[in-house]
Amino acid sequence: MSRRPPFARAVFVPRYHVENLPPGATVIDVSSYAREPFCALSPMWVHGGVPVPGMPGATSDTVEGVWQGLKVIRGATAPRFFRGPGAKRGGKPSGHRLGATLLGVVEARRRIYVPTYEWVLENRVAPEVIGGLIEAALSGVVQHIHDVSDNGDINDTGQPLAHAAVLVQYINRKCAERVRVRG
Repeated sequence: MSRRPPFARAVFVPRYHVENLPPGATVIDVSSYAREPFCALSPMWVHGGVPVPGMPGATSDTVEGVWQGLKVIRGATAPRFFRGPGAKRGGKPSGHRLGATLLGVVEARRRIYVPTYEWVLENRVAPEVIGGLIEAALSGVVQHIHDVSDNGDINDTGQPLAHAAVLVQYINRKCAERVRVRG
């Protein structure tokens, strides 16, 4: 006799695989093009007051602003990206600045992007949005989550990391923590 898993794991879906999901699947777009309230899960969404890692007292309006502002291109960061809606920055980066340290892209994703995005999930996104995703998983609903990107692998530097993949890991971790507390 097999035991029912304690929750339905959320699943990251590359954008161009969404149309291959079975009919009736729960599909959630968390891009900036999504309907409310899920568009607020986009790193482009203006939340305000987002702490900038490695710059005590500095804040950004968006997660994307942190990521682009700390990107080092032609030897310099661009703090102007901390203000306003998220925007992409052109040019070939040599890394991301965390305090006095220049990080490669994978380490920057781990030490800047993921913690900043998760800070926003915990401090700026309406608790009922995150809570609803967690409760759905705990009640057995498999949620297929996507944004506009296809890369769910933090180590794949050939393309931008999909924030939906970071969100999926966050939801699954929070569900596992809830199950442990109950257990």
